[in-house]
Amino acid sequence: MTGFLSKWFGKAKAEVPIESLELTTIASDSKKASGRREPPTALNWSQAEYIPLPPSPPTWEVDGRDEFHREYSDPLMGPIFQAGFKSQNTKVLKLAVGLSPAQRQGRAGEVIAKAYSKLIVQRVKSGRLGSAAKQCVEMFELVPDHVKDVDRRRFNRILGLMDKAGKKHDYKHVEVSGPSSIPLFTVSDDVPWTLVGERKLQSNEQPDSTFEIAAMDANGIWLIDRAAFSEDRPGAKAVLRRTDRHGLFVGEKALLHDVYRTGATAGGSSIAIMDSNGVLHIYDAELNIIAESNLREDPRVVDHFRTIKTNYWGEFKSQVRAVDSAPGGDRYIFTLADEAWCCATDGVALWGVMMPLKEGWKRVLGRSERFGAGQDVEAALRLFGLSLPVDPADIKRKYRKLAQIHHPDRNPDDPTATEKMRSLNWAFEILTGVDPTTLGFEESDITYFARTAPDHVVELDGFPLEITLTEGTPQDWIYAASFSANGGAYLATYSGKIILVSRKGLPETVYDIGTCPSEIIDVGQYTYFLTPTRLYVVENKTKLVALLDVFRQGRLFVSHAGFGLLSGKRLQWFTKTGVKVGELTARDPIRVIHAAEGGAVVQTRRHQIEVQGLVI
Repeated sequence: MTGFLSKWFGKAKAEVPIESLELTTIASDSKKASGRREPPTALNWSQAEYIPLPPSPPTWEVDGRDEFHREYSDPLMGPIFQAGFKSQNTKVLKLAVGLSPAQRQGRAGEVIAKAYSKLIVQRVKSGRLGSAAKQCVEMFELVPDHVKDVDRRRFNRILGLMDKAGKKHDYKHVEVSGPSSIPLFTVSDDVPWTLVGERKLQSNEQPDSTFEIAAMDANGIWLIDRAAFSEDRPGAKAVLRRTDRHGLFVGEKALLHDVYRTGATAGGSSIAIMDSNGVLHIYDAELNIIAESNLREDPRVVDHFRTIKTNYWGEFKSQVRAVDSAPGGDRYIFTLADEAWCCATDGVALWGVMMPLKEGWKRVLGRSERFGAGQDVEAALRLFGLSLPVDPADIKRKYRKLAQIHHPDRNPDDPTATEKMRSLNWAFEILTGVDPTTLGFEESDITYFARTAPDHVVELDGFPLEITLTEGTPQDWIYAASFSANGGAYLATYSGKIILVSRKGLPETVYDIGTCPSEIIDVGQYTYFLTPTRLYVVENKTKLVALLDVFRQGRLFVSHAGFGLLSGKRLQWFTKTGVKVGELTARDPIRVIHAAEGGAVVQTRRHQIEVQGLVI
């Protein structure tokens, strides 16, 4: 393959195909009883288009975990956290007195405020109002940044109870907005939406809190009551409910199995559910069962465990990381460690693939560990004179052109050349995740993956088994799988590679984002990759048109008109290309969103608003 994958600088050279191994011998000391009846195909994506995207920061780099561990190990701060974890609230408050104001910030402040709140509630319940009021004042003074309106209102209620009981005190009420004074719904400035029809829901209209949204597709919404609280039927372990895009009830079904994993493609109207016993159930939009398969007894799974000797962790259900149903409901996917199988509803395998091993394979071009925030990506694009949408080939061409101009070897008399080259390398690394210093400046033939020789290779009934004498897990497990809009599938690995395979299971495109996505949504022209910290919007399978930092920004849901991020009381809405349209904030947590004539309906537990102009 020439171009971006096989060539970074200069003209492409002839490509050397990777030869397949023709093996006919079996090791004499092999303990395998026999080979696999239906082995998966080892994926060889050397001919696929490789698209490196700005690496997604791992969660632990942005959630303050390192700071927490430093505080937890601190001899003065550590006991605060340890007491908080054990709900030793009185001990937390005694320890907090010895901390400086700076030390009572951050996570430590949260632990202290939580301890105060719990003790105050306990004292109120036991009638010790004076003690409760005193602790409220201490809380306001000790951790003011962690005091919430609910704490202030609680204090005022305590004073009211003391006044009513005739108990003398010197405390004064604090100013705080009452719940009734806070608007039920507000929208951001300059947003093209209009709020109309705000009303209180009748008891029979209120969203059922026992259900959670499992998936949204082109025609409706899947909701699941995982504990069957809404169902009195004996033996029911869960309840599956279906509504259309306008929130109208389609149907409900009591399930005699629990729900362990789910998968539903955005372009279809069926859902795949695997229970904790390993049985896969596929339901159509009318909640009819269209396929069932006991994956524990699937011959491909049985052979996997019988013929592959490795140090797996967890039980069977933990190794099946993803299931999904095709848009037409005629196929399903399940993953098993580093394998993925696509089957027809009768269980016949249409294709099965296996990821390349970690050991026995090597990456030829250096993959960087560097990642940047959204503003770093924007700065890197500006340095190259580019903007979104951007094609990886454009990044390569700009880098090569600027490197030829500013490289120190070509500018020995320019004292700024080295710093300019560092800036170019930084920008290239931020945008691609590839360390350019691992590449030769002049012509370089680069193949994304190249195979190295294992210690031993044997063949079992035509299936090559490679043995490397190293410790650790050699597989790159598949942690996410989703059907594409055109009938292919996305397979995402723990290392952060997303492989788009064709309807026949052949690799077409390899995306590298450094972190495994939690969601992959393909709606045709646009594909969305969501990790815990970043959202990628890719147009026509190749062009990155938007990149959003989304740590703790909420759940993603996609429609034909754009996409939204829902987090508690806030809904953010974006165009299909990632341009923010606006946001809606509710006083109470948002429970339901569905389409309406010329807009959308948003519901909290007790109230509803129609947002005209918000087309979902």
